[in-house]
Amino acid sequence: MAEPDGEVVVGVNAAAHTTTTTAVIAAGAREASRLHVGLLLVYPLPAIPPWLAGLVPPRAGGAPQLAQQLLEQMVEKTAAAHPGIVVQGILHSGSPAGALLAGSDNAELILVAADDRIRYGGLLAGPVSTQVAAHARTSVIVVPTSERPRSAGPAKVVVGVDGSRGSAEAVAFAFLQARARSAQLHAIHVWESPNWHGLKPDLLPAFTAGPLHAAVDQMLREATADGEITYPDVTVVRKVLYGDNPVRALTNAADDAALVVVGARGGGGFGNLLLGSISDGLVRYATRMVAVVRGGRSRGRVERPVVGGSVGPEAAVRGIGMH
Repeated sequence: MAEPDGEVVVGVNAAAHTTTTTAVIAAGAREASRLHVGLLLVYPLPAIPPWLAGLVPPRAGGAPQLAQQLLEQMVEKTAAAHPGIVVQGILHSGSPAGALLAGSDNAELILVAADDRIRYGGLLAGPVSTQVAAHARTSVIVVPTSERPRSAGPAKVVVGVDGSRGSAEAVAFAFLQARARSAQLHAIHVWESPNWHGLKPDLLPAFTAGPLHAAVDQMLREATADGEITYPDVTVVRKVLYGDNPVRALTNAADDAALVVVGARGGGGFGNLLLGSISDGLVRYATRMVAVVRGGRSRGRVERPVVGGSVGPEAAVRGIGMH
């Protein structure tokens, strides 16, 4: 069977919590099915520093063989659970973030688990999820290690909108996600400063109810206009939120959402930064799935029709990639 042109790449690790690994793989399989591409599980294999190599006693097979066995089990289990997609696995030596990025050359989309250490101030080896979101060349979905149950009612996808090019890419991605999930799309703009141009706080409500609110609402309507035409079955809800912390405002708005979507870079900040402050903050602290969207392959390949019917079950481990 020919391999699909492109793949969804998922970072896996036997040391990670089992339920988290399962959740990330399941989310990756859903995305691979939606995009009609393969699923690649990337397993990081820590490299032994040269100065330590002589002190580590040789063992038959050692860590690479054990890692390959664990990866083969993950691939076989995933392929059995999702027979409509081609599932493969690869070992990459290096740090978890470096290994995942190294294995993502052909990625349409990358999925990675959120790093628990962020929420508790650990930062011992650096946050894997923020490294991947910052340096990936395609869109990244960060899956939280735990999620609170969502209340009953329509599912929703939340997207942050600021009128920038990155925001437009995020909106397009969010429409596709909303349709795939049969969810409402909540397009939200957060007005950051309560003292805009020196406006006194007690005058803000009257001002935002007038020209400011009208201008932002028009920007939201323009940002979602094309998507509403292309996907008329997706219900769009537009909201303007006022507050001094966009990350907190979007996190609260997405508290009951299936997914929150933002662009890798927004309309403000500094162009030389790899990740915008809002997208970085959401990746670090959000308790829902967060998609950090970059333009490129993950947009152009969406909804590609399958030629010749469904893809049958297939499991293959590419081997140990010591790159």
